[in-house]
This record gives sequence, structure tokens and C-alpha cells, in this order.
Amino acid sequence: MYDRKLMKRLLWTILFLISASILTMMVGCAPADEKKEVKVFDESQLNHLSYSIYVIDSCEYIIVHNGNATWGSHKGNCNNPKHVH
Repeated sequence: MYDRKLMKRLLWTILFLISASILTMMVGCAPADEKKEVKVFDESQLNHLSYSIYVIDSCEYIIVHNGNATWGSHKGNCNNPKHVH
């Protein structure tokens, strides 16, 4: 009788673990191919912000200072073969 209870408990434990695994795989993470909108600004549109443009190895980088926030990016208009798409 003791073996029967043990087997029944083991069966339910295995079923629970399988169900939890399947549920976890179904929920998973958000899709990786979601695209975020990227806004492109001309330098003349940035007249209300303080910005600097740096040239490093023939590539232009822009640094924008806006209050407490500062961000920078590769401008994407360089002649460096490593950055040409």
C-alpha cells in the first residue's frame, strides 16, 4: 500500500513538472524581432539643443546635451569600411 501512494505522488510530481515546463516554454520571452522607431534629425532641427560633432577615424559622432541627459551616436555617414553597410 505504501508503494502505491509513493508511485501516485511521484506520478503527480512528474505531471506537474512537465506541465510547468510546457507552460514556461509557451509564455517565454517577448519576440526578439520587434523593431523600435528610429527618428532621424537633420542638424538644423537640433537648434534648441546643445550638441557637438566629433570625427574619429573618418567617422562622425554626435553628442547631444539636453539638461541632465546626454546621449551620443554614430551619425552613419562615414567612409570607414568597417561601418559601411
